[in-house]
Order: sequence, then structure tokens, then C-alpha cells
Amino acid sequence: MGLVVDLTTVGAWELTYYQKHTGNLQNRRIRAPLLEPIELPYLTDKHIFLVGATSLKAKPSWLRAGYFYQQIDGIHINDTLIFEGLGQVPTTEVDYTRRLIKLNAIELVIFPKITNDYRLRFEALPWIEEITLGVWEYVGTESDSTEDLIQSVRAKLETLEFKIDSL
Repeated sequence: MGLVVDLTTVGAWELTYYQKHTGNLQNRRIRAPLLEPIELPYLTDKHIFLVGATSLKAKPSWLRAGYFYQQIDGIHINDTLIFEGLGQVPTTEVDYTRRLIKLNAIELVIFPKITNDYRLRFEALPWIEEITLGVWEYVGTESDSTEDLIQSVRAKLETLEFKIDSL
């Protein structure tokens, strides 16, 4: 029981992000990541993705590209307890889930449905000089077999109630 989707249906995937990013080689001197974190420029309510990360400059022994994050915005807390001396920020954002993405591959990523919409971020591993990132969202049909079972039981219960009321 759980999520039921047909990932192979034609038109089930929509490319929502595709871009090549080049890092700053000067960051090697200060031991900083070569590529800045990549904030995808949109909010999404989808939770099934294909994420592809390729690099022509990667060494053959490199297997990992970086991390793909589900980032939730608009959380209202009093953060002055943690960040003493700084003014209170009205809302904050938190990283909820992250997935390791392989290099020169396409990964299926399924994030939990915890909020109506959220942001996505990709952080390349510190030694990656350049990367091409592609993100597809699953826009096909999906259902939850548990939810379908509950609906079936409700329908049968209504039928039973109608028959009992008829007696």
C-alpha cells in the first residue's frame, strides 16, 4: 500500500529547470566550494522529480554530484533564542529533506508531501568545477492505494447505512 504512479507514461514529465553552471576557481585558495548553491527560481507543489547532473570536467573516479534539497519557507519562530544579538527575522526557511545525486546520471527523487509548496536547491560537492543540472517534475496521475482503500470502505459503509435505514 502506498503511492501508485506510472512513471513511463508519455507526457508524465515536465522539464522545469535546465542550466549549466560554472564555478569560481579562485575559491580554491580559500577552500570554499567552487560552485555556489543553486536555488531553483520557482516554488513547486510536486514531490516526484528526476534530477540529472553532468560534468564533462569530472574525473572518472567521481561518482557523486551533490545534494538536492527540499526547502520549506515561511516558518514563523522566534529565532533570537538561537541567534543572540541579531534582530528577529519574521519568517525563516529550513531544509527538510536532502538526497544525494549521482554524477553523470539521472536520479529519481521522491520528497515527502509535508507542505503545499516549497523551494528546491542543489549544492554541488566542493570540488566540482562545472555542472549541468536538469530537473523534471512528475505531472502524471498519481494515487495513494491507502487513500483509495479508505474511499472504497467509505462507499461500502454508505451503502450499508442506506440499507439499514431502509429496514
